[in-house]
Order: sequence, then structure tokens, then C-alpha cells
Amino acid sequence: MKKIILIFLMFLLIFSFYSSAAAAAEVIHLYLNSEINNAEFSFINKNITEAENNNSDLVILEINSLGGFVNSALKIRDRILESEVKVISFVNGRAWSAAALIALAGEKLYISPSSSIGAAETRPNEEKYISALRKEFAATAERRNKNPKIAEAMVDASMEIEGVIEKDKLLTLTAAEALELGIADYSVSSLADLAAAENISLNEITTVEKSNLEKIMGIISNPYASSLLLIIAFSALIFEALTPGFALGGTVGIITLLIFFAGHIFTGSIGAGIVILFIIGIILILAEIFIIPGFGIAGISGIAVVLASLFFIFPNSSIAVNVLLAVVLFTLVIGILMVKKFGTSRFWQKISLDNSSENYFSSTSKKDYLNQEAVTLSKLRPAGTIKVGEERIDAVSEGSFIEKGKKVKVVSVSGSRVVVRKISEEE
Repeated sequence: MKKIILIFLMFLLIFSFYSSAAAAAEVIHLYLNSEINNAEFSFINKNITEAENNNSDLVILEINSLGGFVNSALKIRDRILESEVKVISFVNGRAWSAAALIALAGEKLYISPSSSIGAAETRPNEEKYISALRKEFAATAERRNKNPKIAEAMVDASMEIEGVIEKDKLLTLTAAEALELGIADYSVSSLADLAAAENISLNEITTVEKSNLEKIMGIISNPYASSLLLIIAFSALIFEALTPGFALGGTVGIITLLIFFAGHIFTGSIGAGIVILFIIGIILILAEIFIIPGFGIAGISGIAVVLASLFFIFPNSSIAVNVLLAVVLFTLVIGILMVKKFGTSRFWQKISLDNSSENYFSSTSKKDYLNQEAVTLSKLRPAGTIKVGEERIDAVSEGSFIEKGKKVKVVSVSGSRVVVRKISEEE
């Protein structure tokens, strides 16, 4: 437990020393050249805030992205529009899908000759999503004095604009077309050309790149990496439940969960409420396994709360469902393989519908064990296995933990719950 506390404190220390934000500079240059997600929002938001605090003159956002998550793009778009420092967009490659919305948000939109912008089809491609995103594009274009119909056609294939786009085709513009239609303001070939157009020196520009910590946290918060971390964490905790003592499985499981939540907290995907909800779910499950007889409301509620907390972490419901299905299925398969390898877990015994198996009896016969002496076959922490006569049964200690091989007495039987007390040497 001390190791886990030290690890948690280490995470806090890392966060407390995290200060890789933009240094004071007249012009800040940022890259948006990967999938648009909450990690990208966190990076851009932090540096715009630093630019505001340092009274910088300009933020240049250089974009080369195929898109990403709409909700993250909307947050970046809103942050640019509300910025107290002038933010201009520089499309140097591709600004497709959600990246096109971010590009439109800049006070000016520069584009390099070989670039393109548009192709903002929604996923899922349903009318309610199309309608909402179409109007976000239109509102952003209007804010920057650009043609909203052109912006809408990037989202909605049902729109037809004579001489521009036919019906049933999404609008994607080359650099020349974007300039001709007024979506882009200027064409430049490089950052140096952009600086010259803005009458600033390259020496005034400070390029801020992501720190190693930001890159790592961005990877962790990716849905694929998150799925893998959850599978590892839950599989490790199952391994811990199947083996005596608190060792490798529990340590790996808790560390992996800490890494998982650290990544999502760092990128702003979740707040303390989601973490607290997850912990409540885990507590309910543990209470069901080790304290409450049978497997019922507490256990089911705990599982539901854990899944609900994880559901709200991910950027949309479709991704959340896919991630959770993958995690549940893979963890279930791994858990079954572990049970076959290491034996039946106390958790499985709690939810099993079998009345008896070899050397195990259901709660209907456990009343006979009341006041009998037994020997612990495993550590009781407080749950474990004891031997009464020739029979093995699950039991929990009345108070403190009891070591393996100690004599105990059955002092209470309630349903499937058998409570034992250590027999002192004087007895």
C-alpha cells in the first residue's frame, strides 16, 4: 500500500512541475498536425492562455490534419474565437473535416499552394449531426466575414451551389479555389512568407512544440491506448483476486488505472467527478465480494457505476460503446483463462449458481459449521478459505487478518457468509 501511495505522489509531483507552456514572446507559432482530440485542445488552450498572459501580439496556428473528434474541434474553435490575442490560421497541407472548422476560426486564413480544405462529413452521417455541424461551420464563417453557404457545403452533401459544387457531393477546395471563393485570405508557401505578409520578423516568432509529457498523455488518452490500459488493469486485478497476498497483480492494476486516469485528467477529458464515480463503483464491488452475503444489488450497482464512469470519459457514445465492449470481452476471456490456470476465485464463488462442487457446499449446509473449529487454508484478508473437518469453505475473519494454517472457530453463519474468529493459544 505504501508503494501505491508513493506512486500516486509521484504522479502529483509530475503534474506540479509541468510548466512547458509558451515562454513570453511577441508571436507564438503552434502546430496542429495530428488527430484533433482533447490533447490537442489542451495544448492549444494552454498556449493561447500563455499568449494572453504575456500580452503577445499574435498566435499562428499551422494546420495539417485530416480531422478528428468534433467536440474537441468545437472547443478549439470556441477558444480561438474568444481569444484576446489575434489568432490566424495557416493551412499547410490539409484541413479536412474537423480541422476545416478550426481553420475557419482564425481571424485570417492563410493557405499554401498545394493545400486543401473541406470534406467535413460527420460520423455518424445522420441528419441531426449534419444539421448541427453545418450551422457551426456557417456561424464560424459569418464571424470571419466569409460566405457561410460555402462553409455549409463542406459538411452537407445535399447542398448545391451553382458553379461550385453539385448536389450529393461534399465540398473540398484547393488553395486556388479557397482564395477565389473567399474562404482563404492569402496564399503563402511557408512560415517565412506568412511572417513577411504580416510584417513581422522570423526572429519574433517562437515555435512551441509539445513536451514529452504532453505527447505521452496524448497517447494515453487515445481510445485505442485507453482500451489496452483498461484491459491490462482489470486483468491484473483479476490475477490479484486469484492469488494470495497483495503483490504483482494488484500493483500493476492500480498503477495502470492511475496512468489511465492521469492521461484523461491531463488532457481535460474528465474531472474529479468521474474519478470519484469510478472509485464508488469499485468500492461497491469490493463490498459485495468481501462483506455482503451473496451477489446482488451492491455488486450489480458497482459494475454499472464503473461502466457509466468509463462511458463518459470518451469523446462520443459510439466510441465509448466500442471501447467498453472490447474491454469487457477481452477481460472476460482473460479472466476465464486465469480461473482455469490458477483456480476458482472468491468472486466467482460469490456469483456462482452451483449449490455444490467437489469439497464445496452451498449455504443450505453451512449452518452445520456453526461453533465448529477449523483451520485456515489461505490468508483471511478478511476473506479466504478454511477447512472444517474434511470440507473446504469460504469464510471471512471477524476482525483482523488471519494467517494461513491458524486454528479458527465458526462464530456466525448468515446465508453464504461464514464468519470465523481466531482461536487464541490459551483456548
